[in-house]
Amino acid sequence: MVQGWTQDLMGRAHAMACEAVVEALDVSLEGGLSRSEVERRRGIWGKNEMPQLRARSAWRIFLAQFKSLIIALLGGAIIVALLYDDRVEAGAILVVLIVNASIGFITERQAERALDALRRATRSVVRVRREGREAIVDAEDLVPGDIVLLGAGDRIPADLRIISTANLWAEESALTGESAPVAKGASPVADEAPLAERHSMLYLGTIIVAGQGMGVVTATGAHTELGRIGRLVGQTAKESTPLERRLADLGRRLVMFVLAIAFIIFIAGWARGHPLPIMAEVAISLAVAAIPEGLPAVTTLILALGMLRMARERAIVRRLPAVETLGSVTVICTDKTGTLTENRMTAHSFYLSSGQIVEISHAQAAPADRLLERALLVCLLCNNASWHVDESGELRATGDPTEVALLEATRARGLPVERLRGRYRKVHEVPFDASTMYMITVHRADDDHWLVALKGAPAVILDLCSSRYDRQLVAHMLTPQEKECFLEANREMADRALRVLGLAEKIVAGASALEELDLTGGYTFIGFVGMIDPPRAGVTEAITRARLAGIRIIMLTGDQLNTACAIARELGIGTEHGLRALHARELRDVGWDRLAEIATATDVFARVSPEDKLRIVMALKAAREIVAVTGDGVNDAPALKAADVGIAMGMRGTEAAKEAADIILTDDNFATLVKAIEGGRTIYANITKFVHSMFSHNLSEVLAIFSAILGGLPLPLLPLQILWVNMITDVLPAFALAVEPPDPETMQRQPRPPRATLLSRRLLWLIVWQGAMLAALIVGAYLWALIQYGPGAHARTIALLALVAVQLGHMFNCRSRVQSAFHRLGHNRMIILALIISLGLQLLAIHLSPLATVLDLTPLAAADYVAVGLCFTLPIVIVETTKFIARLKKDHHAS
Repeated sequence: MVQGWTQDLMGRAHAMACEAVVEALDVSLEGGLSRSEVERRRGIWGKNEMPQLRARSAWRIFLAQFKSLIIALLGGAIIVALLYDDRVEAGAILVVLIVNASIGFITERQAERALDALRRATRSVVRVRREGREAIVDAEDLVPGDIVLLGAGDRIPADLRIISTANLWAEESALTGESAPVAKGASPVADEAPLAERHSMLYLGTIIVAGQGMGVVTATGAHTELGRIGRLVGQTAKESTPLERRLADLGRRLVMFVLAIAFIIFIAGWARGHPLPIMAEVAISLAVAAIPEGLPAVTTLILALGMLRMARERAIVRRLPAVETLGSVTVICTDKTGTLTENRMTAHSFYLSSGQIVEISHAQAAPADRLLERALLVCLLCNNASWHVDESGELRATGDPTEVALLEATRARGLPVERLRGRYRKVHEVPFDASTMYMITVHRADDDHWLVALKGAPAVILDLCSSRYDRQLVAHMLTPQEKECFLEANREMADRALRVLGLAEKIVAGASALEELDLTGGYTFIGFVGMIDPPRAGVTEAITRARLAGIRIIMLTGDQLNTACAIARELGIGTEHGLRALHARELRDVGWDRLAEIATATDVFARVSPEDKLRIVMALKAAREIVAVTGDGVNDAPALKAADVGIAMGMRGTEAAKEAADIILTDDNFATLVKAIEGGRTIYANITKFVHSMFSHNLSEVLAIFSAILGGLPLPLLPLQILWVNMITDVLPAFALAVEPPDPETMQRQPRPPRATLLSRRLLWLIVWQGAMLAALIVGAYLWALIQYGPGAHARTIALLALVAVQLGHMFNCRSRVQSAFHRLGHNRMIILALIISLGLQLLAIHLSPLATVLDLTPLAAADYVAVGLCFTLPIVIVETTKFIARLKKDHHAS
């Protein structure tokens, strides 16, 4: 083992002096490791690679389509049908199962392929010192103790303890959630410092955005912070979705109902003297008829259609049930950077030394204020960002994000950037350093004058200033009282989530050489510039829509508390009682019960770690919330996997986040998520519509035949006729109801209770009384037929047509429990098509000789069709009347 180096020391490297880390790793800074030592250490620590996150295989996706109790029930129905030599029924159910599985498999497989298209496989190389010289090696070949050399744009290949830096800045949002680049240095930090504040470390998966540095590898592969999060993801179980739980509950109820129906009808028929073989076949046929064969296929189809609609809305759904789960969401836990904000620093406002506040506006022309112009000049000169033309021909700024924001502000305000940089030639630079907290550039204005530009931390800049400008650029002595006023202004800007830089300059005349300039003091204060990662367009409106829909928004961010709170207030996160925010350190040693109370009452959590995010999500779920989590970083992956629905960002999301998520937003836009929630609610509403239709239809069949048997009447339907009716009046109407358009008030309702079942008490009552009403109409038509024609094929044909007619009429009733059956009927042409096809198939069965013979059907007289027409009309009239009365009562109570 590496001398003195243990897993415990890996976790404490940030708090150790860099010399102590190098000594414990037994490596020479000048020579690095030898080839033999590298091989030895690789044998101990393994390759520098993460366990591969693999996409689901095709066979796993296919088998997942059969994980349902209803599917198992249908499988049992196939076996029973084969035992009674009913191959037609067995084949029909088998086709339904295959179609259902195929739809689910194809749509989920397409989603996996779409995800594959987002993956970028790149070979990573790194500069190291080995055997006394610099070498380029594959990142996976690194071992603890390797000396790594880094520059701007490099991806960090392992966890590193920094040895030396030159203006080194790292972008760590993927790991910590910190929106702004972080200055790095070699000095140790406190042992208990959170990940986002370990400035002496560089971590695998982050990026160098500016400067240069050297570090020693302290951890590789699974031993890194990234690897620790990967283990956390692996330990997090993915639970079933609300829809899967509701369908499982429905399946259990169906099993009991079907067994009870089969037994009761068999006993009743036998007691009435019907032959045992016939009653056994009737009982089994009715039991099979009571099973909604179309439920799995229609549910899968409606989810697949929702999946396609969401894809058009720039959201890739990886797992079908997640489409509906969105509609159940009661809480959205969202990260800040890049989801609620643009993940791009922008100059927001200036606070000038005259006390004037200037908001930045890209629409304004050149500045007329001389002091503001001076502040912009310092922003331009004390800046290494530059302009270039990209592949699309657009002009873009490149460099450190902060300096890019300042450069863009100068151009937006109309300064002639290139001309001014040509006039003030830079001759010297003191780069920004984490220890000094400032940057200095020296410019030769002409033969007799030097301009020294200074920017940095506000308090540091004020300490280097002895004077300040007024609006006319007249310098005045900077008093202690004025300095305190400026510091208070800095605090107020910071409270508004602005990242503040101080600006100052010094004009020196008469010096003939750079060495004669004093750069340590004597500057004139110009003002502050505040920068911010601005909210994304449309996010505020989306959050308002979510709130109206009864969905809470919780921000989980790695940023500072004041930054998170300021953005949250600007976006409207919070309640009428105000914004409730908490620093993650206050969650330490908090028990699960107390954590659940905190999570349900807090709007913003700042400085959260991956473990904090996971605990918050689990606490919300324990409080019976349906939780959606958005994220893009590796640090988000455990929470994404634990959530009821995880939503990753497709543009900037890490592979770990995408693999853990159920849905991927290809435009990284929070507003897209809210649209998807509306779609999810519509999908659930349509599922309940066809459940209403199927169950009331099947119940009407069972009650009609059961009533006839109890009343001593001849059997109104033969077993094969029952199966025929089930085929044409279940699936097609269900498909028509599955594509009902969204209700305009969908996002003005509260979320469904998390523990609600598909068969709520209200829906169950509707199914029971409406199923009984349909059964009464069927039995009434059959009694009329018996009186007119006596027992036989003619009466059974009328009973069959009456059954088809009442169920097709009731299809219109199931479009809404409140609105009229004809409300917005033109928005769903599929329902008319389903009516025409179903009636056409039934007429074909009567008039096509081979089919009529098999089904024992006979042509009807004109008067018979009048009776059948009444069976179609009466369900609509009866249910429309009850809806009208209910609306009158509601309007009366409202007034």
